[in-house]
Amino acid sequence: MRQTLDIHDYYFGVIVATPEYLESSKRVRLLDGIDYDPFSEISDEAALIFGVTTLLKKETRDGQCYYIDQYNSRYKNELVYQLHQPDKFGIYLAYVKPFTECYEEEPTWYLEEEITKGDLLFQIQEKHTYYISYSRLQNSEAIVTLNSYEDFECDPVRQEYLKQLLGEEMYSRMTERNKEFVKDMDIQ
Repeated sequence: MRQTLDIHDYYFGVIVATPEYLESSKRVRLLDGIDYDPFSEISDEAALIFGVTTLLKKETRDGQCYYIDQYNSRYKNELVYQLHQPDKFGIYLAYVKPFTECYEEEPTWYLEEEITKGDLLFQIQEKHTYYISYSRLQNSEAIVTLNSYEDFECDPVRQEYLKQLLGEEMYSRMTERNKEFVKDMDIQ
């Protein structure tokens, strides 16, 4: 298989739910028992305010930029966003940051079929922060990040989005209050 994935086409984006999305029956997007709702793991309030970070592929069509959410799509190109516009479901792309600004290491390619056979994944995790998996069987390529960008504490993209949204001072107050709340919860 020819390695064609270009990491410069990929971005991290913060997507937030609109009230219309949360109230819509289209939110239920199941396929083979898998829930493709990007906000299923967080509260509706968090989905409206904080959103979630997802990996997006940028494409340009007719002079306009589109961001394809391959991870949360049930089928190819189901979720396609434009910056600062809700999509057909009511998911709003609020912020984007190039993948290469988050991961500076050069891409390394690994054959998916070899990774699943042995203990190659452990060796990869020791050497890399991400890798590109390619499969001869499925004729596909994908970026695999090895640290969890979905966890808010480890999510600099969402933190940058919130700083931009709230301003530096309000963001600092919010995070300090959250740290105090967590500390109080630990004491009890």
